[in-house]
Amino acid sequence: MATKSNSDTKTQALNLAKGYLQTLGFNGFSFQTIADALGIKKASLHYYFASKEEMGLAVMEDYIEGHKVWAKKVHDLPSKIKLEKLIKGFCALSSKKRDMICPVGSFSSDFNTVTPKMKKKIKQFHFLIRDWLMETLEQGKKEGTIKRSLDTETGADWFLSTLQGAIQIARLRGEQDSLKKIVDTMLENFHGK
Repeated sequence: MATKSNSDTKTQALNLAKGYLQTLGFNGFSFQTIADALGIKKASLHYYFASKEEMGLAVMEDYIEGHKVWAKKVHDLPSKIKLEKLIKGFCALSSKKRDMICPVGSFSSDFNTVTPKMKKKIKQFHFLIRDWLMETLEQGKKEGTIKRSLDTETGADWFLSTLQGAIQIARLRGEQDSLKKIVDTMLENFHGK
């Protein structure tokens, strides 16, 4: 019988934590929840993560690295395609099969209950995505697909808040199609000269 390697168990624990975060929120699961899902003792989970905070920081670091890898893959695409791919990713989270929200949105509801280190890491991830959006919107202005008059910082914040709000509305209503409709309506205001 094959045994799990330490890295496999750690990866599985991180993936479970990410799934629970995006469905239940950070305060909605515990070390025990993860240990039970892995079929190990809670004390064994401490071998991989000294605390839930450490696990949360590892989860955020995983999201940060994942975004960087994704951003490199789409780097040379037109801005319109990049934005469509980002929206498609949010729509996939919101599907009936997954019923998830974005990690920043999930952490935002628990923000006042996490440690200062966690808050710093959450903000780091938020600003990484925001910076990417500002860069992509500027690219769109140069390509003529985004209004030149659109303030880039406000546009990025508008985009993020619309995506995060729309995914939560879609979950609440059980209407996954509403996410795309809401975001498409916002994008109509971005297009033009």
